[in-house]
Amino acid sequence: MIGLERVSRRWREFAIQDITLEVKEGQYLVVVGPTGAGKTLLLELLLGIHHPDSGRVLIGGSDVTGLPPERRGIGMVYQDYVLFPHLNVEQNLAFGLRYRRWAGERSRKKVRETARLLCIEHLLHRYPYTLSGGEKQRVAIGRALATEPRVLLLDEPFSALDRGTAQRLRGELKSLHGEKRLTIVHVTHDLAEARQMGDSIALINEGRLNARGTPEELLRCPPTLFAANFAGAPNLYKGSVEEDGGAIRVMAGPIVAAPAPRNGGTPHVLVLPDEVTLLPGCAAPGTNLLAGEVTGLRDEGNYVSVFVRVEELAEPLTVHTSRQSVRTQALGLGAAVTADVSRAIHVLWD
Repeated sequence: MIGLERVSRRWREFAIQDITLEVKEGQYLVVVGPTGAGKTLLLELLLGIHHPDSGRVLIGGSDVTGLPPERRGIGMVYQDYVLFPHLNVEQNLAFGLRYRRWAGERSRKKVRETARLLCIEHLLHRYPYTLSGGEKQRVAIGRALATEPRVLLLDEPFSALDRGTAQRLRGELKSLHGEKRLTIVHVTHDLAEARQMGDSIALINEGRLNARGTPEELLRCPPTLFAANFAGAPNLYKGSVEEDGGAIRVMAGPIVAAPAPRNGGTPHVLVLPDEVTLLPGCAAPGTNLLAGEVTGLRDEGNYVSVFVRVEELAEPLTVHTSRQSVRTQALGLGAAVTADVSRAIHVLWD
């Protein structure tokens, strides 16, 4: 286990404020947040480059707050690789082993094993300036792994790579995590990457932990308004609380929802676009059956976004559906439809 316990640290324009965050052994945690939220500072507090103004850093249940990086058993990979240009790949991989006093055949064996794991054996005698971005990233990861760290920290590891190379490396890293059961803390701004890689996602904003959960929980049922907006959730409507015959409900225009446990002041209703059912024509009136008109369609590759204007909703309702449904239901501009949102509603509080 690695974690922060009520840690605060201010450094230049960045800050971490009273964060408690636990990562279990073998877990893959992805930390997301806007630029300037303090994501890299969080990693460097775990690594020991920075020390907290208050709070504790824990590894394996032990307080390591005062320990330097080399005594924490943590490997770090930065987004710009930070390879030593005057050393070849083999020497870069072996660099951290000097501090562990691994010498001779033991060091060479570990370097070969690491190179084989990352499929970079053929690069051992090359220098960083001759490598592609993907090759450099493999070497940077290998240099961190060669020291057999208890925890691997990754700071935007794929942001400098083209999409195809990044996708391949994500798959390789995910397989490596499964094989080695490493504890990994991975910082990214890419929510698709976070969803693909993480067992758990932590969202930070302005130095504070805003939300934490599985990818499914955080991206489909966000617990905070900031989390919903950061994920780019469509169909987010400000609501109000009403009482009807002793029953409390949340209203957002024609949408009626049972309130979720209250954790703030103002309710908002999120309608998940892929859980909405579109019915042709105007169905008989009913709770959460919304009559509307198709005002736009957009091909998203694996599905089509259908935009439906519904009276009393401030913004058009976005619905994700298949191309087949668009064809069979003749969902063209101006078509009258009914959107059944009864299974698509999530309530959160601001």
